[in-house]
Amino acid sequence: MRRFVVALVLLILAICISVGSEVVFFRNTQALINSMTELLRVVDTGNREEVKEKLDTVMKKYESSQKVLHILLIHRSLDEIEININSLGEFLSADDMESFRQSCTEALRQLENLQGASKLTVENIF
Repeated sequence: MRRFVVALVLLILAICISVGSEVVFFRNTQALINSMTELLRVVDTGNREEVKEKLDTVMKKYESSQKVLHILLIHRSLDEIEININSLGEFLSADDMESFRQSCTEALRQLENLQGASKLTVENIF
């Protein structure tokens, strides 16, 4: 009976950790997705100063969530996202708004795919 109780407590603990990490992951990725979507909206207005401000916001959110994402995910999953997000500043300084938009769109798509693939669903578990 004692082993059963210990096993049950460990199972409940594992479930709590999994759900907790899913919530933290979802909040971080959703904040990044929202800020990237806002950045794309601002790019369409053509206001360079506002794009710079929104890019700074995206970079701050990415840097703050990067530690958590690296803990919860395989690093290869974040490499392409990191490349796209880090290249945004270079495209903005070169005034290459088409490449900026493409890189931003690609990073947004990758974040959405990553978020969808990491959800706790029956399909993803099995």
